[in-house]
Amino acid sequence: MGKPARWQERVEEFVLGQVGDPHPPARVLEVGCGAGELAQALARAGHFVTAIDPRAPKGPIFRRVRIKEFSDPDPFDYVVASLSLHHVEDLGRALDKIADLLRAGDALVVVELAWDRFDEATAEWALERLPAASSSEKLSWLQRSFWEWARGGPGGSRAPAEAHFAGWASEEGFHSSRRMRGELGHRFVERLFEWAPYFYPDLDDTTSEADESAAIEAATINATGFRYVGTFASEKEHFQVR
Repeated sequence: MGKPARWQERVEEFVLGQVGDPHPPARVLEVGCGAGELAQALARAGHFVTAIDPRAPKGPIFRRVRIKEFSDPDPFDYVVASLSLHHVEDLGRALDKIADLLRAGDALVVVELAWDRFDEATAEWALERLPAASSSEKLSWLQRSFWEWARGGPGGSRAPAEAHFAGWASEEGFHSSRRMRGELGHRFVERLFEWAPYFYPDLDDTTSEADESAAIEAATINATGFRYVGTFASEKEHFQVR
C-alpha cells in the first residue's frame, strides 16, 4: 500500500470513527467527494450516503452538484468535508448551507489543509524530502509550489516561506486554517480539534507518516493538516458553550 493509499485509509478511519456504528445507519452527506473513495467506504460500512461534487463519479450515491445548489427534504445526521472547505468559493455561505442540512446536535466532520502553517522550517523540511522529478509522472501540487518557492524570483532570491505560500494560496483562492476555524466557530460547537500530518503522501519513499509525526512532536516543523468535529447547535446552546 502506497502512502497516498495510507492517507486515504487514515481519513476513512477518522471519519468512520466519528460517524460510529451503523446500527441504525446514519444519513451522511459528503461535500466535495472527489473520486468518491470516502463516500464508498461509508456506504460499505452500512450508512445511507449522499456524496456531492461537480465532478462526482457515476453511481446511485453520487450527485454532480455544488453545495450551494444542493437540497434534500430530510436532514442529515452527519456532514463530512475532506479537503473541500479550503477551496470552496464562498466559505460562509457553504457552512450556512451545511448547518441548514443538520439537526441540532448533529455533526460536521472535517479533514483539512493548513497551508498558513508553512513557515520557513516546515517548508525546508518538506522541500528536502520531495521525490525527484520524473518526466513520466505528473507533478503533485506540493512539488510544484515548493519547487517554485525554492527557485525564487529574479536573480534567484527566495521570498520568505510565509509570504510565498500566502501569495500562492491567494492566487488559488484557498482559505487559511484560521479563517476556516473562525467560520466554523460562528456556526458550530467545537467538539474535537487536532493537528495532523499532511505532507507525507507526497514525500519521498524514505519519509513516512511516523517521520512527519515525530518531527511535529519534536517541534521541528508545524503540523499542516487538521481534523475537526463540530455539532450544530441552537443559538441558546451555542451561546452557553462559547
